[in-house]
Amino acid sequence: MNKILPLSTEYLTPSRSIEILTLINQKESRLVYVYNFEGTHFRLFDSILSLIAFFEKGIEPKISFLTEEELDKFLERFGLGELSTELNIKLNYR
Repeated sequence: MNKILPLSTEYLTPSRSIEILTLINQKESRLVYVYNFEGTHFRLFDSILSLIAFFEKGIEPKISFLTEEELDKFLERFGLGELSTELNIKLNYR
C-alpha cells in the first residue's frame, strides 16, 4: 500500500489546481500529477510530459476520477512500476 505525500499545489484559478504528489511504498517512490477541475473531475498524469500534452494539445489522460475518494483509493494501490525511484534513506540516531 502506498503513502500519498503532497509536495505542491499550484492554483491555475481558484477552482482549478495541479497537485504534485509523491507515492511511497516500502522500497520505491514516484511522482504523479493530478489536475483538479472544480472538485468534480480529477485527471491523473504519470509524467510531467503527459500533463503538458493535456494543456497544449488536449490529450486526455487514460485515468480520471469523479471523486477525490476514488482517486485516493486508486493511488494507494497504484503500482509504482519502472518509473519509480529506489529509496535510499539513512536515519541517524544518536
